[in-house]
Amino acid sequence: MTAQAESDVSIRAVTRTAGAAPQSFYLQFADLDELLYAVYALEFEDLRQAMASAAGTAPAPLASLLAVCNAYCDYARAHPGRYRLLTGTRGQVHEAWNGQPLPGTPAFALLQEAVAAVLTEQQADTDPFLAASTLWACLHGLVTLRASRPAFPWPPIENMVTMLVTHLLGVVVAGRDD
Repeated sequence: MTAQAESDVSIRAVTRTAGAAPQSFYLQFADLDELLYAVYALEFEDLRQAMASAAGTAPAPLASLLAVCNAYCDYARAHPGRYRLLTGTRGQVHEAWNGQPLPGTPAFALLQEAVAAVLTEQQADTDPFLAASTLWACLHGLVTLRASRPAFPWPPIENMVTMLVTHLLGVVVAGRDD
């Protein structure tokens, strides 16, 4: 089963793809929302792990944030279908998720922590949630636009990420005069 959108997923399609009877679905999940939550949680955890692994390779807050952002972009480029599924839904409310954190919360929290560390080091008076949300939106736009316009002569993505982060956060980078 190759779902292009969340609306393409149905219990019947899932069980048909799995070679199981539709009734067997309910031995594992209460409803489709529960399955979707589990899928999103697993996929976002893969993204979070890639970001966390990258963060651990950099000693300083700015280098760590840049590594996290580049890992986000690398994940999106390496797994375009998964990334589209994670970020391409319409953001509809899932009643069964009521009271649970959104599946992407841990990945976003890691980004927000990396942003907060840079802001603290820079003694910036900027809301880390606002900065991380803006950064996430920009990273998403960067990878989505590059995927949809591959013929454009894009500069290296790492350079774009560095410019985005340093300008968005107003970070002073030693040895740079641009």
